[in-house]
Amino acid sequence: MAALVLLLAIPAIIAQQIWLPGSAGVFVLGALPSSIAVVVVGVKRAWQIAIAAAVGGALAAAFAGNAWIGALIIAALAGFGGYSARYGNESPILLVPVVISFIVISPPALVDRDGTALTDARYALVVGLALLVGGLWVALIGYFLARDLERAKDDPVERRVALGYGIALALSTGIATFVAAEFFPGSPGAWVVLTILLVMKPRTTDMWRTARHRVGGTLVGALVAAVLVVGMNAIGIPLANWTLVLGAIFLVLALSVLRVRPYWQFVTFLTPAIILLKSSGDDTLQLDGLRVGMTLIGTLVTLAFAVGVREVNDRFLAPPRASAS
Repeated sequence: MAALVLLLAIPAIIAQQIWLPGSAGVFVLGALPSSIAVVVVGVKRAWQIAIAAAVGGALAAAFAGNAWIGALIIAALAGFGGYSARYGNESPILLVPVVISFIVISPPALVDRDGTALTDARYALVVGLALLVGGLWVALIGYFLARDLERAKDDPVERRVALGYGIALALSTGIATFVAAEFFPGSPGAWVVLTILLVMKPRTTDMWRTARHRVGGTLVGALVAAVLVVGMNAIGIPLANWTLVLGAIFLVLALSVLRVRPYWQFVTFLTPAIILLKSSGDDTLQLDGLRVGMTLIGTLVTLAFAVGVREVNDRFLAPPRASAS
């Protein structure tokens, strides 16, 4: 996992230095879902996820600023991913709308070497290419370093359950994306969409357990990040010089416990990793609080939509029960 995390940063570093300033974040964004896919479902699906994320990301970038189209893209991808639970392979597919939601809600600012902002088709092309290279690079590394990892088997559900799950995901993520992109553009509102996609499950018991683990792990991880920031400031260590290193360490720890330890432990390590990797050094505590707030909002939205759609599903779509003779 340490080798994987260190190597995945190579295209981002090279691009930042010799290609386009500000592009490193897009490469990392493309690399993260492939990294998780390599660990969870294998290299073959990591290739597929990398390509799907690149195509979807380029499409979202082409319509950057249009909240309606962005919301429709996320809703369609989330609904498709949810319905694929019928075949038990929804987990890797749902990583695609996770990535694209960040492009829709907070489009990355990209400029050329002269400082001119990229716009129109060139902007979409660069976003798609950066996502593709970042994702394929990690899949290639995973082929050599992680192809022998033990992974969970597919766990399919019945068609009616998968349909309700897909509808709940499409509605909740579509509405959340539209609200964030229309009224809070540039905000970390994609964390709400991410939480919905990760917490909502086709089985009720799995969803409630994941919700508890997600909230609990986020709170513990945010506390760890806050203590780290306050402690380093107290002893005079400049946090800005260490954010990337510390973020990479926590990311290694998160990927190391994924699938082999309880989910809350993965979230506990992942939370400070994301906060530190996105931080400029001065806004770490602010990001810490936003991460907690967005996770709580996303969890509440998830439970509300899941319960509502499941109630409609059970009342109107469930096959009638045979009456006792």
